[in-house]
Amino acid sequence: MIIEISVAVVAIAFAALVVFLIQTLRSVSDLLGQTNMVIREMQEQMNGISTEAVELLRHTNEVSVDVRNKLHSIDSVVDSVKNIGDAVQEVTSSVKQASTAVAGTIRNSVPKDPKTAGETAQHVLQTVPIVIELWQKWRERKKAEKSARPDETHRTAVSAAVPNR
Repeated sequence: MIIEISVAVVAIAFAALVVFLIQTLRSVSDLLGQTNMVIREMQEQMNGISTEAVELLRHTNEVSVDVRNKLHSIDSVVDSVKNIGDAVQEVTSSVKQASTAVAGTIRNSVPKDPKTAGETAQHVLQTVPIVIELWQKWRERKKAEKSARPDETHRTAVSAAVPNR
């Protein structure tokens, strides 16, 4: 009788083990099904992403070729600007040399005696008001001549238009 009870207990334990194994295998099967579905979705998304990446690379290559062509077309402009800069630099150095020579000539021609230089400056300062006064008188005379001319031309035009009686 003990053997029969032992066999029954072993059979019940084996049946319980089989039930738990079936539940575990179903869970694993469901998990594998979901995993397969996620992997398929990822493959589809990766295909879409790779297509977009290829398109992006193609556009990037087109833009880089366009930029390269435009840079080659600008090379002549840049060279021209460089040549202009060189020419301006040469002109500037020539002007600088000329102004240095003129300044040296002026320094050499100005008397080194401070009394003579002061007398020259004083003489120039005395003649400035006279020059300004002469210029103002000349301007007033020009204004007077201008104001007299329109009257004479008006009178001549009126006398020509009106017949003598």
